[in-house]
Amino acid sequence: MNNNMIRYGVRGLLALGWGLAAMPAAMAATSDLGVINVTAEGQAASSAQASVPVTVISRQAIAASHAENVVDLLNGQAGIVVRDTSGVGAKSSVDLGGFGESAPANSVVLIDGRRVNSPDLSGVDWTQIPLDQIERIEIVHGGGASLYGNGAVGGVINIITRIPEAGGHVSVRGGSFGGSGVEASIGSGSGSTRLEANVSGFHTDGYRVNSRFERVDGGMRAEADLPAGFSLRLSGNEHHDQAGLPGSLTAAQVAADRRQSLTPRDFSRTDDGFLDAGLGWHGDSGFGVDIDGGVRRRQVHSEYLTYNSIGDVVIDTRSLRPKLSYETDSGIIHIRALVGADLATSTGNWTYSGAFPTAADFDRLRQAYYGHLHLQGADRRWNLSGGMRTERIRDRFMMGAASAISNRKGAWDIGGSLALTDHLLARLNMAQSLRFPLLDERFSLFSGTLDPTLRPQTGHHVGASLRYALDRAWIEASFSRADLSDEIYYNPATFANENYADRTRHDVWMLVGHWRASELLQWTASYTHTVAKFRGGNYGGHWIPAVPQQQAAIGWTADWTGNLGTTLNLRYVGDSYLISDQANTHAKLPGYAVADAVLNYRWQRVRMFARVDNLTNRKYSTYGVAGGTDAYYPAAGIAISAGADVRF
Repeated sequence: MNNNMIRYGVRGLLALGWGLAAMPAAMAATSDLGVINVTAEGQAASSAQASVPVTVISRQAIAASHAENVVDLLNGQAGIVVRDTSGVGAKSSVDLGGFGESAPANSVVLIDGRRVNSPDLSGVDWTQIPLDQIERIEIVHGGGASLYGNGAVGGVINIITRIPEAGGHVSVRGGSFGGSGVEASIGSGSGSTRLEANVSGFHTDGYRVNSRFERVDGGMRAEADLPAGFSLRLSGNEHHDQAGLPGSLTAAQVAADRRQSLTPRDFSRTDDGFLDAGLGWHGDSGFGVDIDGGVRRRQVHSEYLTYNSIGDVVIDTRSLRPKLSYETDSGIIHIRALVGADLATSTGNWTYSGAFPTAADFDRLRQAYYGHLHLQGADRRWNLSGGMRTERIRDRFMMGAASAISNRKGAWDIGGSLALTDHLLARLNMAQSLRFPLLDERFSLFSGTLDPTLRPQTGHHVGASLRYALDRAWIEASFSRADLSDEIYYNPATFANENYADRTRHDVWMLVGHWRASELLQWTASYTHTVAKFRGGNYGGHWIPAVPQQQAAIGWTADWTGNLGTTLNLRYVGDSYLISDQANTHAKLPGYAVADAVLNYRWQRVRMFARVDNLTNRKYSTYGVAGGTDAYYPAAGIAISAGADVRF
């Protein structure tokens, strides 16, 4: 792919825009493009003000899906690929923007603005977040470099929880593979003070042998509005899970019995808890101060008994997130300004026995400072925003003698949106991103050695989009490009994480739309085309592994009566090269098409549902690794679940 792609892309978007603008404006009034929280611009604002595309999964969509976890909701969203090694969603990788194996390190995941990415390769535990507690999920495609820094390369996924409210609920569910779950919450609110506590649990034997998974979660949230513009907030959660590790199979073993396991005794156990608190003040003068911080402890115990190996990881994290905001309106221009800091310290240790015995203590210091400015015209038809960030990571490893590595990098972004007509919105953006090596990318758990030469990854980004919106329909076409230097990847030839010697490029085209023709015909569709390649070096011109070129999804929702509704979702993911096949010489991981269906019924305060995943019992895998013998992780076959929820 040559540099003309940007010119052709922009021309194509402009041509589409003029074509859409020519549609009769009398069809309907401009729709509300939704509200975003802190991810895109650092403060709540209409999504029309964002300079990058934002996908919002609403509370209504979450409730109607009756998904088991967040991964089920993200699966099928534009620009996202989900890979799962367990078949039950317990150990899933979410790829936002086409990064393959390193995807978890190239996006930032937040819960109410609190970063939940782990500083090591374990990634995000998506099963920890009870869906009933989520108000909405915002997917910011390619944004967040100045506000969130390290890892905000492909974008940001921000999970916003519900405001505590009076009342409660109890829900139960059961289904295929011995699945059963329960959720309960109770809350109270007096207007200025709001409290809520929740507990949930889930168990499944899993599709494959040794894919059993069970979890228990308990949490609480509290908010208080105090006199003189002050406010307090407190939240916490304790999570425990245990998951079987069924391992991989060869193609012949998959064909013979895709549900078998060659590692029937391997498992992992996770205990993860956090406590977060914040104090805010927002005055009539437009100034505001928010100081948030918290503690988190994550413990993972893994037993790979097939290989006579046992591992333990303990990570304690303390964070502080102060920020100062200012907002004013002169009548000519509206101004929002934000400055803040992200300060965190993670300490812990690894202990592994067996074939590769390793023991090391570590600590990571993160210091980041940022500023962001947003300008909006009085007529709200144009927006400009930009920000800068400086970030320092200091990693120290203690293996007898201490070894320390310190890196500092900067990030920035600038962009804007312009209403070309009452219905047509254009966005343009540019950014520089950064990603520091993870702790166990610097330190090899196999050899017990530290690589001080591993450099931070940087990227230059450009993007453009056009969105046409009516009151019952909208469509958005977007293009983004990320040119990365020193991209961090796992080199299977050296068994080490390295910087790629030349640049890599990730181009993503997305076309997303929604049409509410009637209560019985509500359509959502998306198409994503991704081109991720090595631009030079040993693999110059080759495709980056585990990044499918084609993705598509279509969903049909029908509200048959005020109490009865159905949803049918179809998603397609194209073929891709296996993980570790940078040479592109192995057989590809085949593409797949999957259908899911949901039936909802409401009777007074009771909601009932039935859900069928993989309706056609498609045999496929989302995860495969190249090697002397290629390895595959079969996905689950057809699964049926049903349940009920009562609110009081």
